[in-house]
Amino acid sequence: METVSSITIPVNDIGQRYADLRIIQPKADKAMERSMRRYGQLTPVVVGRHPDERYEMVDGFKRLRAGRKLGYPELQAKVMAGSVRVMKAAIIHLNTKARTIADLETGLVIQSLCRQDGLSQVEIAALLDRHKSFVCRRLQLVEKLSGDVIEHLKLGLINITIGRELARLPAGNQNRALATVIKYRFSGMETHRLVNLLLKQPRWNHESITRYPAAILNHRHPDRARGSGRMDLYARLIKIEVFVSTVTPRELKQNRAKVILPVIDRIETALAGIRQRLV
Repeated sequence: METVSSITIPVNDIGQRYADLRIIQPKADKAMERSMRRYGQLTPVVVGRHPDERYEMVDGFKRLRAGRKLGYPELQAKVMAGSVRVMKAAIIHLNTKARTIADLETGLVIQSLCRQDGLSQVEIAALLDRHKSFVCRRLQLVEKLSGDVIEHLKLGLINITIGRELARLPAGNQNRALATVIKYRFSGMETHRLVNLLLKQPRWNHESITRYPAAILNHRHPDRARGSGRMDLYARLIKIEVFVSTVTPRELKQNRAKVILPVIDRIETALAGIRQRLV
């Protein structure tokens, strides 16, 4: 991967076509916003330049979202050359060095290289300079998950720990367990216990367990539900704010459906989650 010295790029000229390969974490977004409000942009983002002269974010999505919210007209950026495949590989490379990418996110990038770009696992391993087993394990981790679980992960509606726990279940059982996790605001540890119950109990007991997992809820602290509900609602509202910030004024003026419609879908999913919690 080759980059040039830092240049200044208007924030509205930076696209986010690779944003779906990262998992939104509202706490990390808020921390970045506080940092940039207090200290400014400390490190440049990394963008790729496409043949049509468009810039696409490769590393620095939190800085871009924070910059847009804080009214930054432009960001310092390093520009890298290369194909779409190279840019996706750079997402893993740059964030592995900084230890800011989870196995599931690495799996999303690998899945994209495999399914969208048509690379074999051997080719992906060569591109990433990793062993084929590294590629295989992370691809399997993502492909064990149902579509709904992956979407909730991408939206930040469940965290990575919960996603890893749900991956232990057969894909056909994950959506029911996911609904229980959302309904009762399960933590990672509670999700671990739920998955253990479902794996140990016969299939005909699963409906009653997911409908009301008494073995887990009866051990919950009495003040937990009220407090966590407020924080959960706040977190979901933050996520909606993050989703809105990903659309630039230029994209709105141009009515770019390919950009705007996925954001609308994300907001509708987040609102549905809020409604489900309040009912």
